[in-house]
Amino acid sequence: MEEYKINENGNKRIDKYVCELDQHLTRTAVQRMIGEGNILVNGNSIKPSYVLNKGDIITVEEEMPAESYIKPQSIPLDTIYEDDDILVINKAKGMVVHPRERQ
Repeated sequence: MEEYKINENGNKRIDKYVCELDQHLTRTAVQRMIGEGNILVNGNSIKPSYVLNKGDIITVEEEMPAESYIKPQSIPLDTIYEDDDILVINKAKGMVVHPRERQ
């Protein structure tokens, strides 16, 4: 858990401010975290449009990655080229390369 105290005049939305604190988080991810209660201001739930004030304390609870339920499959692949750095495969039409998890 990380805590940040606003020492200067805020006048900035919480979602924008947290994105500036952690460049790895997108604004959409921050807004989702706010909705899930992982980001609080002064210990209270807020909306993503909340405008920060001097003295506010932001608490950011790190998200735990969701467990993956995707099972690997053994699929024969048509390898066109392979070396230590690259692999080129002739993918069959309709083959999913980035499966979406079902929840």
